[in-house]
Amino acid sequence: MTDAERVIDYIEKNRSEIVRIASGLISIPSVSGRDDSNEQYNKEADYLIEEFAKFGIKAEKYSLAPGGCNLVASYKGKGGGRTLALGGHYDVVAADEKTWETEGGFIPTIRDGKLIGRGAADMKGGLAACFMALKAVKECDIELAGEMQFIATVDEEIGGPYGMDYLVNAGIVNPDFFINAEQTEMKIIIAYKGCAWFEVKVYGVTAHGSKPQLGINAVVNAAKLINKINEEGVPFNRDEFLGDGSLCIGNIHGGNAVNVVADLCTFNIDGRFVPGQDYNDVLARIRKMIEELEEEDKNFKAEVNFCSRTTNAVRIDEKSDLVKALVENSKKITGKPSPLGGFIAAGDNCLFHQKGVPALMYGPGTLDCIHKANEWVYIDELVEAAKIYALAAMSIC
Repeated sequence: MTDAERVIDYIEKNRSEIVRIASGLISIPSVSGRDDSNEQYNKEADYLIEEFAKFGIKAEKYSLAPGGCNLVASYKGKGGGRTLALGGHYDVVAADEKTWETEGGFIPTIRDGKLIGRGAADMKGGLAACFMALKAVKECDIELAGEMQFIATVDEEIGGPYGMDYLVNAGIVNPDFFINAEQTEMKIIIAYKGCAWFEVKVYGVTAHGSKPQLGINAVVNAAKLINKINEEGVPFNRDEFLGDGSLCIGNIHGGNAVNVVADLCTFNIDGRFVPGQDYNDVLARIRKMIEELEEEDKNFKAEVNFCSRTTNAVRIDEKSDLVKALVENSKKITGKPSPLGGFIAAGDNCLFHQKGVPALMYGPGTLDCIHKANEWVYIDELVEAAKIYALAAMSIC
């Protein structure tokens, strides 16, 4: 047998092990943003540390106080080669839905070839596949020149600073390539929309509701700006993978009482960008709309600023060694290369993109079932992912 054949055979014979690891992760309710989140994150880390130790890999915890516990493990080669990191987040959204058909979100269940439970697709199934890929390469005594890493992080679901942001910015992880095992239906995601959130404040002058002519209604003026944003938008060129750029008014709040003219109205905009757009240019365009309304109406006054998330669209070169490794090895496993695609945002990958590290999403599961009851992933897809991750690591490292 070749090295590749031995690794593939090992993973196939241990497919139940992938399900066991994923089920163990699912059974820990590591929900973001709760009082006990850090406690649950530590349980996830301790569980993985114990599992890695069974085959001689030392995994380590990394935490930024007061945030939760991240985990990094690695299989190091003889030196002089490149580093490929695999992984993603083990925090999840809540499983409060009342319509779970199985025994509840955090009790993993197998049915019809699927593993069901909160995090099965987003993304504890993907983490289990990454774990098995590293284990297979190690247990088959594959000698690497470089290093194969496993990364599991917190706070991705709430965009917190304690997860991948911390690991990358602190230099704890610095791979040459990163595969984020998010649920992409085994499509190689090479294009990512940029994202920025804006807060708009529209100012008015208060007055009694019975005499609105004595005031300036911030809610009415906000409506004028919202209509202008919706009608004019910002220019973009349609992208083959990402489609259109967009601006979405996500929420709005104005006024204090029904019988008082509102002197302030605030609303937020979710901006998604395609190549050719820059979030600073989009901010400037919205400010230009405000200026135009101020020129038309001396009673109009507003301002806009970023309130979170500022990333531009990213396109990974199709000739990148990372993309080629996944295309070639997916063909070895499935008989046809995984298709290329785009995604609504870069998520944790944006930290690597900012440092010039090729990072892409590629993993088992579908967006269609996440963040709602009966989340699932095909077990066959978990096994397929583990094989492709392992072979990709062997190609790159």
